[in-house]
Amino acid sequence: MPKYTLTLIGAGDRGNTYMSMIQEHYPDLFDLDTVCDLLPERMDDAVESYGFRTKEADWQKAILAGRPDIVLLAVPAYFHCDMAMFAMRNGCHVLSEKPMDLSLAKCFALKQCREETGKVLAVGMQYRNVPWFRAMQHAMEQKLFGENLMIHWSDFRETRPKIAMHDALYGNGGPLVDMACHLFDLMRLWYNSDPVRVYCQWRRNALHRPELTEVEAKAADACLLTVEYENGSLGEMMLNWGLPFGVNDDLMCTVMGSQAIFPAHAVPCDPPVEILIEDYEEAQVSPFPEDEEDLINPERAVLRHFLAEIEGSGTSQVSEDHGIVCLAASLAALRSGALGRPVTLDEIYELQPTVYECMTAAEN
Repeated sequence: MPKYTLTLIGAGDRGNTYMSMIQEHYPDLFDLDTVCDLLPERMDDAVESYGFRTKEADWQKAILAGRPDIVLLAVPAYFHCDMAMFAMRNGCHVLSEKPMDLSLAKCFALKQCREETGKVLAVGMQYRNVPWFRAMQHAMEQKLFGENLMIHWSDFRETRPKIAMHDALYGNGGPLVDMACHLFDLMRLWYNSDPVRVYCQWRRNALHRPELTEVEAKAADACLLTVEYENGSLGEMMLNWGLPFGVNDDLMCTVMGSQAIFPAHAVPCDPPVEILIEDYEEAQVSPFPEDEEDLINPERAVLRHFLAEIEGSGTSQVSEDHGIVCLAASLAALRSGALGRPVTLDEIYELQPTVYECMTAAEN
């Protein structure tokens, strides 16, 4: 007998990624109640592929129709908090895709809603469940890099075909939000420290691309930013999602400290992490045996920990508090680029702005 009823909001790429994982790893755990999407053909495909009982284009009706145990949100970030709060107030636990939202005020409202309802909320930061990233986490824990830690990331891509990625009002807010949330997540995890200050310059390379004509507020799609952490560690990102079609590069990472370096390399790659240390020697770090369950499938790990919190045997990997920190760092970067000065996360926590408000900020 299925243990949980589940409703899926958003039957696009990410929704299908989660449902394919559930079909493979948890085929008997869920009673699939309702699938919701604006595109009828997506709902039809989900019913045929996964066996959802009903379909409903209106997300509120989809939640109310079955009042499922779990609502899985795989929609643009703009909708995350509104949908999650509605679901929780109607008795549902929520697993939401990242980033947490485009509004920090809504994130704090969601936190309060979660506390009031007692429901479980998890944010799907799946990169931490990829073997190479987990191995690097252990290298940091072993302090192989020494002191004065610095990480550089670069991610260069063509203008994204999913236009929601470029929408600063109703989509995912561009790479400074949609991609940077993964990188802020990893650095906060690896450094075991919170970001405190961000300095950023950003541009919009895809501003005049014809395929983005319908996007009212085009997000920043290229940036160079530095972020400082409480423990003195530093991070740097060069992101560009506004390149011509067919012009792409791998996600690149460099990690260094006072005692070692992981030279610039495309990631994720196969473990072990190979770190250059004293006298041209090399230290190799792999995931630990206890990581095995998490590394079977990144989304499976997100779901597994989420279910453990529902059942009282564990906690979700990423709570709303962690999601708030990652979004606040992105908002600080956007506001910094608009104002031409560093911006602290305390400033962002006080303002609780949206992505668009940060992009259009001006000094009083």
